[in-house]
Amino acid sequence: MASCELCGKEKVSTKKARTAGIQVDACIRCIESMNLQVVEAPVNFSKIKRPRVNTVTSRGVAGKDIMAKKDTELASDFHKRIVQARKKKGWDQRTFASKMNERLNIVQKIENGGRPTDKLILKIEKILSIELNVERGAEHTTAMNIGKRNMTIGDALDDLLSRRDK
Repeated sequence: MASCELCGKEKVSTKKARTAGIQVDACIRCIESMNLQVVEAPVNFSKIKRPRVNTVTSRGVAGKDIMAKKDTELASDFHKRIVQARKKKGWDQRTFASKMNERLNIVQKIENGGRPTDKLILKIEKILSIELNVERGAEHTTAMNIGKRNMTIGDALDDLLSRRDK
């Protein structure tokens, strides 16, 4: 079950439909009332294997995603921060790897910009006494509220048309 992007009705069966040159998830009622062209048949979700909620799986490593609970994210220059802090302590990569009880190639990958696991981020922050997570920027906020529900495409279209008429 999903939400209709046109009327905002939640927990309804939707189909991909084309309206005004864009593809949306619309309920049967909206498709019929607006004479929309259905793009594809509904997907049988019972056969789709879904990952667990709030987990990270990368290269065989799975774990709880600590970023899902916070308003922070890994800094884009995390690798530069790590190199700078390591050099400030006077450690080479091999010494840093042994202090963390990790392999040298893991340290090399991270310092070259490879994203570390959440568990490794915490370990690095503790050993180097640095902060690798930064506050999320406003560009990550996408929800707009109208009354008690989120704004739908239909609401945005109404708003756009009302502005154009003025």
